[in-house]
Amino acid sequence: MTCTRIAGGIVCTTPTFRPGDQAPSGYLAWHEWAEIQHKAGLRQKECGRCGKWKFPQQLSRQVDKREARSRKGPVLVESPVCLECVTLNAVAHRTP
Repeated sequence: MTCTRIAGGIVCTTPTFRPGDQAPSGYLAWHEWAEIQHKAGLRQKECGRCGKWKFPQQLSRQVDKREARSRKGPVLVESPVCLECVTLNAVAHRTP
């Protein structure tokens, strides 16, 4: 986001976002970006590791699978993993 001082205030402009673009940094820019993603039909999913809600372009191809118990027996639960969690896991398991 670019902000310019003018007499009596500040004018801030955000770049033009398209569906599928990566998330920008900054609070206001992120909300503008998220609105465009939502209008395009993209919906967020919850990361199975950190619990944060992410749009599809912020998720990795990795899926965590766990077995849960229900009244009817065991159930396989699959949850996507975000790019941040995959990166943190790769850094933590890197051998020097």
